[in-house]
Amino acid sequence: MKIDPKTDTLWKTHLIYLCVLLFGIVIVTKTVLLITTDNEEYRELAEKREYRLKVLEASRGNIISADGSLLATSIPLFDVFFDAKAVDSILFYSKIDTLCAQLAELYPDRSASKWKEHIMRGKEKGNRHNLIARNISLEQCRKMEEQCAIFNMGKFKGGFIAEKKVRRNKPYKELAGCTIGYYLNDTLKAGLEGTYDEYLRGQDGHKQMRRLHHGNWIETKSEDDVDARNGNDLITTFDIKLQDIVETALHNTMTTNKAEQGCAILMDVETGYIRAIANLSLNHKTGAYEESTNFALAERYEPGSVFKIASMVVLLNHNEKLSLDDKVNIGGGPIKFSNRTMRDDHSFAQGGICTVQEVIEQSSNKGTAVLITKAFAAHPEKYVDGLYALGLNKKVGTGIAREAQPYIKHPTDKTKDGRKLWSNVSLPWMSIGYEVNVTPLHLITLYNAIANGGRMMKPQFVSEIRRGPETIEKFDPIVLNERIASPESIEKLRTMLEGVVIRGTAKRQFKDCVVTAAGKTGTAQYYDRVQGYGYHEPGIGRKLYNTTFVGYFPADKPKYSCIVVVSRARGAFWAAGSVSAPGFREIAEKVYAMHLGVREDDSIGASPISVPAQPIVMPHDQAIAFLEGINEHYTDLASGNDWVRVSANENGNIKIEETTLRPNVVPNVVGMNLSDAVYLLEGMGITTQFSGQGMVKEQSLQAGDTLKANSVINLKLERQ
Repeated sequence: MKIDPKTDTLWKTHLIYLCVLLFGIVIVTKTVLLITTDNEEYRELAEKREYRLKVLEASRGNIISADGSLLATSIPLFDVFFDAKAVDSILFYSKIDTLCAQLAELYPDRSASKWKEHIMRGKEKGNRHNLIARNISLEQCRKMEEQCAIFNMGKFKGGFIAEKKVRRNKPYKELAGCTIGYYLNDTLKAGLEGTYDEYLRGQDGHKQMRRLHHGNWIETKSEDDVDARNGNDLITTFDIKLQDIVETALHNTMTTNKAEQGCAILMDVETGYIRAIANLSLNHKTGAYEESTNFALAERYEPGSVFKIASMVVLLNHNEKLSLDDKVNIGGGPIKFSNRTMRDDHSFAQGGICTVQEVIEQSSNKGTAVLITKAFAAHPEKYVDGLYALGLNKKVGTGIAREAQPYIKHPTDKTKDGRKLWSNVSLPWMSIGYEVNVTPLHLITLYNAIANGGRMMKPQFVSEIRRGPETIEKFDPIVLNERIASPESIEKLRTMLEGVVIRGTAKRQFKDCVVTAAGKTGTAQYYDRVQGYGYHEPGIGRKLYNTTFVGYFPADKPKYSCIVVVSRARGAFWAAGSVSAPGFREIAEKVYAMHLGVREDDSIGASPISVPAQPIVMPHDQAIAFLEGINEHYTDLASGNDWVRVSANENGNIKIEETTLRPNVVPNVVGMNLSDAVYLLEGMGITTQFSGQGMVKEQSLQAGDTLKANSVINLKLERQ
């Protein structure tokens, strides 16, 4: 059948019209749906693509010593990147050689040609985040941005990208390093940094960012923006001068005796505040001593003869009528307890008879064991319960991670398979410091209680939490045990400890000492672990010693208690009197020479907060929070500046105004709180030192002076 061409053309035309009509209907329908039902969904999708939140990292609070020294702080650092694609081609190629020459001058590890090769390679690959420098200071970052060709055109025209981050810095390096600890991220924290993380870390904020057409992001204002809240400052109980004395004395002691590990603690008798703590271990690779393990509270050990004082406390609580002149029959040779023989290191008892006083003065193993077994052999649980009453079976409770759990076994203790842990020789050997495990912190806590008239104080490392000049929380001295023994018994114990230094095992080491002291020597022998044998299997493995001297000074009016523990000494001496006691004496004499032994606690309570008479500089967000926190009316004239100036005129009107921080120029930090001053100055590469407490009253470098390399500024703080 022949089709009419006109009919065929008309049919095709109608078909095309129909398709166009249907397509138009679909478009109109989709447009209507987009405007109505799907509008919200697509708007949210578009906003997600065009907006994002930038995290504003909070600055971590400072850790400060009791005398105002900065132990740990946060300083701002920057990573710099280059987005060559954001730069106009004419500008890029006309200035690239100049830029590379300037970068080579700033960072001579790469020549100008190498810098050009690096930048061109990134441009060819389309890398919009080409690394230029890492971990540079605020001053270096500003210098690069303002003085380098192309970069001085800014982020959007010059492709200059600076990403800020915060680094933790310890001005005194490893001084008290183990106890101060470290902070690397949310999962790696230790020491005070970890224990008080919730106070120190602050709270991050966020800022809304909008994407531009060429892919870069800029900040925009949003009612959902949240300013970062910087962390609070931690005021420790440490005195940096005392810390240096203790650290140096321990290092000298360990070097002299070729020891592998040691620790020393200095505690304020009345408050229990730890004024200094040092932990040193030998690095066998470098041959240097380092702060690597907090032996003072994280490792327990068999203390040896210093534990005899714990036994004497329990004995005097059991029999207060015991006199220091009472006679003890220790015989002329070894004494056998069940299947084991006990000896003294030296002979001193005439006819095998000595006094209770001499038992401690001469550190008699036999005398201590005889006294304890005679009193508690029928009921050994009473002896152990007496030790428990002194808190020697539980953690001190510092809150610092990895604080060791001591172990004082009880006659009822059994192994997992039901075997008894208590033996016929447990009582006599525990009485002289074996078959028990405690930390050096436990021992100094006990001896400190004796020095404090029987009142046992909790060891503390932190006295205050502050936000600027305001005290957020104060940690007053805590009493663990109001009376560990009667006043009469405490007097007997102090007489024993003074006798050790005057006539006993530490007599030679304290001869002509400039300060009176009291204390006890302790030498614990053990053997290296050998597979298949017990850790203390006699005669097996290498014989080693833990040596301890613990006591207090001045003896008549104790101000400080101190412990020095030295492990695995390989020098000429092995006994505590010759190894640890000299370290104790060095600490006592140097502290006394500084007249710190009679210094009163210099902690100061918080002062009322008000706007200072002189203008002060602070971060913009903190200025607003500060003024609103004290219910002050103010006028905010700053437009998004990081740092602003807060001032009050004679009529009391408060203004927040813009302020300019110029590179290479010393800023004015008078009136600022310590955290902000340190953050600003350290960020500019200025080493900061300070004294006092409160706000910055004076600064040693004049504001407006040209900043020199390796500058050091001294700040004088004073409470308003």
